[in-house]
Amino acid sequence: MDYLQAWDKYKDLTYDQLPDAVIKVANQCILDWFGCAFAGSGEPLAGILRQVFGHRSGSCSVVGSELQLDAQTAALLNGASGHALDYDDTGARTHCHSTAPVFPAALAIAEEIGMTGKQLITAFVVGVEVEGRVARAMGRDHYARGWHTTATYGAFGATASVAHLLGLEKTQYAIAMGLAASHASGVKANFGTMTKPYHPGHAAESGITCAKLAAAGYTANPDAVMGNQGFIGAASTADDATERLASAADDWMILGTLFKYHAACHLTHSAIESVLALRTDLEVDRLSALTITVNPALLDVCGIPDPKTGLEGKFSLRGTASLALNGIDTANPETFVDKVIGSVEVQKLIEKISVETDTKLSNFQSKIVWIDDQQRAQEAFKDLSEPVSDYDEQGKKLEQKFSSLCAYSGHDGQNLLAKIQGLAEADIVSF
Repeated sequence: MDYLQAWDKYKDLTYDQLPDAVIKVANQCILDWFGCAFAGSGEPLAGILRQVFGHRSGSCSVVGSELQLDAQTAALLNGASGHALDYDDTGARTHCHSTAPVFPAALAIAEEIGMTGKQLITAFVVGVEVEGRVARAMGRDHYARGWHTTATYGAFGATASVAHLLGLEKTQYAIAMGLAASHASGVKANFGTMTKPYHPGHAAESGITCAKLAAAGYTANPDAVMGNQGFIGAASTADDATERLASAADDWMILGTLFKYHAACHLTHSAIESVLALRTDLEVDRLSALTITVNPALLDVCGIPDPKTGLEGKFSLRGTASLALNGIDTANPETFVDKVIGSVEVQKLIEKISVETDTKLSNFQSKIVWIDDQQRAQEAFKDLSEPVSDYDEQGKKLEQKFSSLCAYSGHDGQNLLAKIQGLAEADIVSF
């Protein structure tokens, strides 16, 4: 089932047709995104975007502010805020930050045209499902070549979610996706800067633009994603997309969502967890050397060797491991600031940490070897590649994370939590 065939399945999908597990995970994604967006709205990058674009007007909310803007601008600002801390969910099946580009687009349109909460949730799920199928068609080569998949796959997912809310027919949808093929962009060279969180904001904004233009009669090649000289052929070396898509025909991509409990690049988390496990029984003062072994692909994502700023620290295996060794809370966004990353304690332990690679490890696996001052070795291994099956326990952890992020950003977490958890009962979406 390719992304066009998927539209036959999803274009008329209703909330009542969603499996219970899909509804539960979708609501957890939305809750987690709001927490990240409220906290991220206080970051300098969000302030700059409000300063530059806040003069526009409309009926769509901007998280963390009193602004009411047009749908495209609101999606841009909210998309950037939701990813500003790099604390939002990722997808084991979508191979990107699934929610960050899709939900802001759907939210803005739902507010603009007065949709119900159930319609918003359903459109969000549709966007993630299409996003994941484009990811499956592209294969892993796309990310390895330097593309930021949250930006590229996200543009298609955002387009699909808005197309669902606007009720586009298959031909219009195909044209919208053709337009998205010319919008999808974003490179990993910008990791560690304000432009990385700009990517999902741009993808969300693009999704609205593409769907609205298609609805108005604008033209594009309806086969510009998978066809000759289309996006997949231009931006990857994928040659067996049909087979890969067929293998996922009945999957719900959203059930592969992985949530983050450290405020740094997700690919650093298994190493952080391994270090924390060893630190429980070993003395940091007696550490002689620490070796982190990961898949070589991670060096192009979170391999900043000598981080000095907060943003660089988020994308540094050595930096995040040093934080864990120092007992500094990596779940706290306030950890990832220049003062902490550049501190003597953090920089001193970075010097003892080295990174090695092993192609047999997946991106979410790591092996840690701790050598003490007597040259005795202790090892730890962690695999964070599989989503949890206990959704209730996951929900409790995400509520705690949401509350801490609201406290960090100075917002009333309890009232927001009640409103978000009651989203499915909302007659008209309004935040």
